[in-house]
Amino acid sequence: MAILVAVCFLADGTAAFCSDEDSIQRVLAAGQQAMLQRHYGQAVHILRNGLKDHPNENRLRLELGRAYLSRGADGRALRLFREILAAEPDNRLAKLELAQVLGYRRKYADSDHIYEELLGANPGDEAAAIGLASNLLHQQRSSEARDVVQRALTFHPNSLRLQEYKDRIESGHLGGEEREVEIRRNLVEVDGDYVNDSGGNHSWRTSQRADVRIKPALTNRLLFEQQVQHGPTMVVQPGEGLSQADTHDLLEVVKTFDEELRWRPRESLLLSAGGGAVQFDDGEVHAIYETSAAVQPMQHLLLGASFSRVPITPDAQATALKLTAQGFEAFASWTPARWQISARGSRQHYSDENIGSRQSVEVIREWGPPRLTLETGYRYRHISFDQALGHGYFSPNNYQSHLAITGVGFRPGKWYRGEFLVRSGVESVAAGSPFGAAWEIHSRNDVLLGNWTLELDYSKYHLVQSTGAFRADAGRFAITYHF
Repeated sequence: MAILVAVCFLADGTAAFCSDEDSIQRVLAAGQQAMLQRHYGQAVHILRNGLKDHPNENRLRLELGRAYLSRGADGRALRLFREILAAEPDNRLAKLELAQVLGYRRKYADSDHIYEELLGANPGDEAAAIGLASNLLHQQRSSEARDVVQRALTFHPNSLRLQEYKDRIESGHLGGEEREVEIRRNLVEVDGDYVNDSGGNHSWRTSQRADVRIKPALTNRLLFEQQVQHGPTMVVQPGEGLSQADTHDLLEVVKTFDEELRWRPRESLLLSAGGGAVQFDDGEVHAIYETSAAVQPMQHLLLGASFSRVPITPDAQATALKLTAQGFEAFASWTPARWQISARGSRQHYSDENIGSRQSVEVIREWGPPRLTLETGYRYRHISFDQALGHGYFSPNNYQSHLAITGVGFRPGKWYRGEFLVRSGVESVAAGSPFGAAWEIHSRNDVLLGNWTLELDYSKYHLVQSTGAFRADAGRFAITYHF
């Protein structure tokens, strides 16, 4: 850079060059800084403007293609990399990026050919070896991937990336590199679910949600929810016992509005606070609120806590009491490679003077390639109430279960994700009662079409409501647009 500055003073003919080069370097630095901060939209804006001023500068074109690739705009990235190679056929960086985007699009034959061409020109090209090995693993060609890694290690014996691939192949974890794309902060979502339980209760819930990013680190969430509860209730007339009680159908409609601000002052810290109101069927309105903090003290570990006041609407009979609960919750999540380990605990004070406590622990281990994974694990759950009050969903007042988890995950392409889980084991539905057999089934299906996501889920399980143990069938759908 010092030489460049000195040259700028030697002749007027170099002044324009120096000015252009400084401008290009500033645009590249600003674009790369935005990329490092994962502000990919901002990076695209900076680099596009820079390319307008310097339309023949392929360094800007290459960086813009990388930004598009991080946003998931593969087609635009592909066009830019091919434009660079049309002007500079030997541009190694453009070849690597083109091979990568072709691999993301599962055009492995074309992608492999480019990597092999680069390795033919330079057998010690580490980036090309890693890209080719990743492709081969995605194609279930593990022996060929092993050969590529072994050859590359002769040139780079201290490469941690190559050693990671070698360990992955030898341990049987044969997944290739997965792309990391921009997390779109804005979304609009409509979802609904229906629950039918063995107590004769029916619940319909629909909600509309919008997340809007105000600043890169600040997001506002708006949620409007309507819930319709229908089910039986017992009415005991004065002087009569339970045996003479009449059973009537009860219908309750509840509406909830909530607004929440989420602030991420740094990558490892997330703070949120919000509030709103719940309107019960007779028009009575209660305030609700929540504040939370989550911190990531180390890679794969997340710790957090929240304090909230929420409505309790498990069924029509309990909803008619216009209950709310206020209290604390703490949670932890640890997700090392192919593991999901989480724990939660809460204690809430109910507006009818009851106190509820919940604890849960879940451990899941994934096996096999990314397209078809086997999942095994364990879940413990305990729910208790200080009082067994007479409105149904606080009796039994103590529930616990130990369930083993088995399941499969499907990911045949980038447009679909599926999961089928079975939990089976034992449960106790009252304090001191013996354990009996228990099981649950969960099916989840996500269809991804560009910025749209469609979710269709079905579950059959115990403990459908937050405060009682009942068998139930539940279905859910959601349509989300990310932008």
